[in-house]
Amino acid sequence: MSQFAFERFKPVEIEDRSVLEPLLLASEPATCESNFLNIFVWSHIYGTLYQVCGNRPYVYLTSVDELLFPAGADGDYPPPDELAHASAEMRKQGKNGIIYQVKADYLEKFPEYANYFRAEQESEDFGEYIYSLQNLIDLHGSKLAKKKNLISQFKRDYPDYTVVSLTAAQLADCKALADAWREAKMQTNPEHVEGIIEEHEALDRAIANYANLSIEGVCIYVEGKLVAFAMCSRINSELFTIHFEKNDLAYKGSGQIINQETARALLPLGKYVDREQDLGVEGLRHAKQSYQPIVLLRNYNLIPLEK
Repeated sequence: MSQFAFERFKPVEIEDRSVLEPLLLASEPATCESNFLNIFVWSHIYGTLYQVCGNRPYVYLTSVDELLFPAGADGDYPPPDELAHASAEMRKQGKNGIIYQVKADYLEKFPEYANYFRAEQESEDFGEYIYSLQNLIDLHGSKLAKKKNLISQFKRDYPDYTVVSLTAAQLADCKALADAWREAKMQTNPEHVEGIIEEHEALDRAIANYANLSIEGVCIYVEGKLVAFAMCSRINSELFTIHFEKNDLAYKGSGQIINQETARALLPLGKYVDREQDLGVEGLRHAKQSYQPIVLLRNYNLIPLEK
């Protein structure tokens, strides 16, 4: 088995999907960070590198100095001494040597990690919102009544709306809607312009490489005009993640109905959806909490004792 070495890292390219995606899916990750589409479309922002040791993919985000936990296939977790070696190799290069996105069950299975690291749970800002797909379809309960009412209003206002699965034929419409959404958000959220631009670049990359990525998606049209779309992909056998979701704000209820219809499209394929982090943005936090997640997933970071 190849041993971890900093010089073995290489940039993530679309051609690496055939190597990385099967390994990531087989490891049954519980985080949107261990998803090939996410890794690839954001790689130009984060300067993402990877190497494979045995069947374990080590992914490194250079711009933020984060080495992600390399879960192996079928629960074949790396022993703590392997992680300690990787951490030491990173520190030799002047990096922080922290292992990010470690599952809680790893800490339980390998308590000897404490010989090398201390564990620190992620901030709530980086917690991932996990929802039941069935709950997002049903929208039961008083806390979700407003969502249900907005969907009903959309259906009354636009009774001839159509829902279609995303294919290459809709990509130009998706890009046009995303471009308009970006311009509107940059005007109303000047404090978040950098993040808006980066997300738009990642979306453009997903669209440009659509034919070579495993993208599921839903589009909603009103009188031939795209008013909402979502792009998602599989994290593990039961869990999907929403990568991009945009709606035309002029169509009241379009944001709520794309959420529901995406859940409806995914339910035959899984049970849960990860709507990713709020990153401490208050508006995002309120929106994500309002849909009543079943859990806010907060993984752990392993910080070397030498730090």
